[in-house]
Amino acid sequence: MQTPLALTIILLVVPVGFVVLLIVSLQRRRRQASKLFVQGIGYIKILRSLLTYIQQHRGLTTGFINGNSAAKQDIETLEQKIKYTMGDVAAAGEWIRNNVKWSSLVDHWSRLSVLYLQGDADKNFKQHNVLIANLLYLIDDVADVHHLTKITGDAMDTDWRYLLSIAEYIGQARALGTGVAAKGECSSVLRIQLNHLRNKIASSIDTTWPEQSRTEIHHLLHCIETQLVVDRPSIQAADYFTLATRCIEHVLNQFDRQVDRLEYDRS
Repeated sequence: MQTPLALTIILLVVPVGFVVLLIVSLQRRRRQASKLFVQGIGYIKILRSLLTYIQQHRGLTTGFINGNSAAKQDIETLEQKIKYTMGDVAAAGEWIRNNVKWSSLVDHWSRLSVLYLQGDADKNFKQHNVLIANLLYLIDDVADVHHLTKITGDAMDTDWRYLLSIAEYIGQARALGTGVAAKGECSSVLRIQLNHLRNKIASSIDTTWPEQSRTEIHHLLHCIETQLVVDRPSIQAADYFTLATRCIEHVLNQFDRQVDRLEYDRS
């Protein structure tokens, strides 16, 4: 029995049409995933800048409250940078602009930016820590939603997120140490906090980092041990702040390389 011509055509066209639709659908999904990925990388980079500025603000304001009045101009300059960067974040895309965590961060910053003028160093430090922790949670959300992890299947894929945690340990040590150096004394509570952070930082140092990075971080740890958590702190607030900042930059340089690697692996 011969198959009618119309049926033969249908039997040939339908599978071909299905394959074509499948290919078009897959290509569209790839384009959407690529667009989402690129947008996520953009968010991560700008949030990294904002994180850096807010961490610096915590350190400078802690020093100011404890007597380093020379930091006032730097604080005001930094607040302008934070203002502009927050504007850049909001302009970066609808997803982050409508994100509840982002709205909460903006509101928190509006109150935190002037908190240091009250002169309460402990409250200022803790509130900065809360804001920074929430900013790190937002960065995690960006990574998850925009599929910025497990691009290559390599165990190194998520290192960049851990690097931000290490930078935060140093950032907290920078703030507390700057306050101690500015005040010229280290209370028992601050000794405990600084020694705890020192241990955290020491255990986080990666032997694969460049020698200069490791050397400078070890120098910071030695400084905390010998010039801060002592009866008479012997380092100037500005000098300690600068040293700690260089160490944070070393860690964030590793972060930038990891993010660049994500882009390279995806391209």
